[in-house]
Amino acid sequence: MTRIPTLYAFERSLDAMNERRVALARSQMQLSTGRRVNAPGDDPLGAAQAERARSQRARLDIERRMNDFARTMLGQAESAMAGASDTLQGARETLIAAGSGVLAPADRTMLAHALRGARDELLSIANRPDGAGGYVFGGQGSARAPFDASGTPAWLPHAGEQSTGLDVPFTTSQDGRAVFVDLDGTGTRQSIFQTIDDAIALLDDAGAPGDARAAGLDTALNGVDAALGRLLLARTRAGEQMRAIDSRERLIESGEIELSGRISDLVDADYASTITRHQQNQTALEAAMITYAQVARSSLFQYL
Repeated sequence: MTRIPTLYAFERSLDAMNERRVALARSQMQLSTGRRVNAPGDDPLGAAQAERARSQRARLDIERRMNDFARTMLGQAESAMAGASDTLQGARETLIAAGSGVLAPADRTMLAHALRGARDELLSIANRPDGAGGYVFGGQGSARAPFDASGTPAWLPHAGEQSTGLDVPFTTSQDGRAVFVDLDGTGTRQSIFQTIDDAIALLDDAGAPGDARAAGLDTALNGVDAALGRLLLARTRAGEQMRAIDSRERLIESGEIELSGRISDLVDADYASTITRHQQNQTALEAAMITYAQVARSSLFQYL
C-alpha cells in the first residue's frame, strides 16, 4: 500500500507560497523606492559599503562648507588689503610731496591733514569686521577690534592666524601684526600708524629743523614702503589660497560624483531586472497557490 504524505505536501506548498509572497513584496518595495537595498538585511555587505560611502560623502560636504567659509574670509581680506594698499600709496605720494624744501608752513599743514585722513582710513581698514563675529585682521581671534584707536594704535589679539579645513587648512583671519606692524631701525616694534603719526608731528612742528624734518620724512617713507611690501606679500598668499580652494573644490566635486555613483551601484535597483524578477515572483506565487489548492483538496478517498 502506498502512503500519501498529504500533510508534508501541504506544508511544503504553504512554505513555497509564503516564500513567493516575501519575494514579491521585496520586489514591489524595490520598484516603489527605486532601491535594491531598503534594509541592511537585503544585502548586509552592500549596505555596509554604502554606509561608508555616505560617510565619506558627508565628510566632503563638510569640507566644502569649510572651504566656502574660508573663500569668503579670504575674499574680504584681499579686498581690505587692496584698500589698504591704495591708502598707503596715497600716503606715500603725500610724504614725497612733503619732502620738498620749498614748502610753506601752510602747505605742510595741508599735507599733514591729508596724512591724518590716510591714517584714519588705514586704521578703519585694519579694524574691519569680517561679518562672522570676528575681524579680518584679528589674528588668532579677539572680542575687540585688533588695533586700539584710543591712542597710538596698539595690537591687541594674539599674533597668528585662524584657519579651517579638514585635509587642507585655509586661512580665515589675517595676522594684523604681520601686516601693519614692523621692526624699526632700533629693533623695536612700530606700527605703520605710529610711523604716519611721527610724520604728521614733523609736518605740524613749524620749528623743526629742515634736516631733522627731511630725515624723519625719509624714515616714514621707508616705513610706508615696508608696509606696502608686507601687504603685497599677504595679498599674494591670500590669492594663492583662493586658487588652492578652487582646485580643492574641483577635487571635492569629483569625489562626490564618484561616491554617488558608488552608492547607486550598491543600493539602487536595476529597473529592468527588478521588473523581470517581479513578474517571475508573481508567476511563481500563482503556481504555488494552485499547488496549495490542489493539495488542500486532496484526501485518501481520491486514491482508493
